[in-house]
Amino acid sequence: MTDTQTAPITLELLGPGPEYKKVSVWLPQLFMETSRAGSLVIENRTFTDCLIEGPAVLLPLEGCHFDGCNMGDAHGDPRNLLLLPMGAQRVTGAIPLKNCKFINCRFLGVGFTGAKAYLDDMVSALGGAPA
Repeated sequence: MTDTQTAPITLELLGPGPEYKKVSVWLPQLFMETSRAGSLVIENRTFTDCLIEGPAVLLPLEGCHFDGCNMGDAHGDPRNLLLLPMGAQRVTGAIPLKNCKFINCRFLGVGFTGAKAYLDDMVSALGGAPA
């Protein structure tokens, strides 16, 4: 077998924002940058005309707005984008957001989770469950 060396993958930092315009945002990277800066919640950010990329599951905590966004391919049923938490207190592994705005963004490979009321509102906002 031949030993090959490859250069390490380096990503340009997204930075602390608070605004991101017309950029691709890889959610795992944004979460890690935020956690390395001392916070486990992505807060007070505005994303305009961005591609928001997973794989990831977002947990909007409060004050989050999605205006004019394409939430992703739901394969005919908006519930395919949603995950219901099994525990009553926590969701481990999801990326928490607080007071974030997404304006005319497109989501790719992203699911959403939260309280049942939030998930029900998302289903309604996305056109309802198929009959």
